[in-house]
Amino acid sequence: MKKVVFYVLFLVTNYSFSQNSFLSKLEEWFEKHSFSVRNTFDGSKNEQKPASIFFRENHKSDNDFLNVDLAFKISEFELFVNKPMALIIYPKVEWHKSTDTTDIKDKLDGGINLEWIPFALKSPDLDEALDNPGVKLSPYFQGISSFKRNFIDNVYETKLSGNISFVSNYKFMPGSDFRNNNDDFLGRYYPYLGVEYNRIPDLLVDGEVEEFTTYFFRVFIESWVIPQDLQLNLDYTFRRNLSSGSDIRKSLPVFILSLNYYPGNQESVGLGYEYKNGYDNEGRYNLIETSSLKLNVKF
Repeated sequence: MKKVVFYVLFLVTNYSFSQNSFLSKLEEWFEKHSFSVRNTFDGSKNEQKPASIFFRENHKSDNDFLNVDLAFKISEFELFVNKPMALIIYPKVEWHKSTDTTDIKDKLDGGINLEWIPFALKSPDLDEALDNPGVKLSPYFQGISSFKRNFIDNVYETKLSGNISFVSNYKFMPGSDFRNNNDDFLGRYYPYLGVEYNRIPDLLVDGEVEEFTTYFFRVFIESWVIPQDLQLNLDYTFRRNLSSGSDIRKSLPVFILSLNYYPGNQESVGLGYEYKNGYDNEGRYNLIETSSLKLNVKF
């Protein structure tokens, strides 16, 4: 089964990058209209996590299944244009589906995200004699709202999150682009510290609503091993349940490693492998360990 899935993914990817001119036009259209397609929008809008359709192997059981993670950033609105600060608001729509018999999932998620950088950033390339206002490292605030329709349990779920990170234009600092001498993008990283509120009916017991708050620490690292061809992503989150009245586990770490290959000098359609271990906050917070073969789409 895995060989068949991998072969199908390879054929689809091979056809896609052979149509490179079409992909380029489509990518230009998305960029022009501030649309984006990703896996999810739970961090910076600059995180390059591709949307994916994939076959997943469950290491803790014989249960192998198909999965879909697809998110759209519909547009974005920037307030305080031509001001030192930056405030961006964008609506998003996400669809997450899984045929895993231990945690069947079919959720449609809509919400509004905002990102606020309160200070202008200095440019590392300006001559010292020139005026270079701003700061080298600015705090970076994000608010995330998710209102979900759970079609499996026929209920509505709510998740609200706020976090702080940092962003800079200087090398080796959070949010800055690492580039080689040819100006090829090599990667970036973001640390996050935040609080998350959840309201989920039927999570543990049918007819009962679980309401709980967690604080979390998260690190996201994106690295291009081969520019425009081979991408490595590391995503680690540690959550701690603060609600004494909830039966949800107190300690909720999850680690995700993904390797993505984009053939044909493009970054829109590719093949991917993902390893995930921990407590999945998009499901029922079950302990999981899975490997996945993925068809990636990113605009």
